[in-house]
Amino acid sequence: MIITIEEILKRGIITKRDFGDGEGLVEPEGAAIDVRIGEIWEMQTSGKAFLHKIKRKTRQYKKVAEFIPGQDDRFILEPNKYYQFRTVEEVNVPEDLVMRFIARYNLLANGIMILAYKADPGYEGPFTVPVINLSGVPFEIELGSRWAQCEFHRIDGKSIPYRGQWKGGRVYTEKEEVQV
Repeated sequence: MIITIEEILKRGIITKRDFGDGEGLVEPEGAAIDVRIGEIWEMQTSGKAFLHKIKRKTRQYKKVAEFIPGQDDRFILEPNKYYQFRTVEEVNVPEDLVMRFIARYNLLANGIMILAYKADPGYEGPFTVPVINLSGVPFEIELGSRWAQCEFHRIDGKSIPYRGQWKGGRVYTEKEEVQV
């Protein structure tokens, strides 16, 4: 069952929702909370990356844009480039919930693919989501804009809290590591 926006706000599950004047804050509607682009990271194509049974290594990323409240900065997503967007907002997913991440339709309609996923119970911090421009043409996006939504589903029974290494919004692995 999806929990209500009222419950999300009452429980303080999403923080850093401090929008300034003219920065797109609207009263939440439906069953999800909007989140904004805080940082954009671009995947670097050099270097070794792998996923083995025990160890892993991701590609390196370079931060290419960062939202500064009060500024109207924009960024061009180049065609066929792989990015990661990190949210301004942070989450603290309680042990009785799981968060699902949903792209706003305007991006999907323009060929911007949001590779959405979930945040498990116990995850804390901003979160980072892969994005790729499949449109074939450059696409302009304003930093701080609402680009996705989070909905929370109640877990029936006892959950096992997240203990992975991505807690806190990490974008990539600095070096080869053992998977938790």
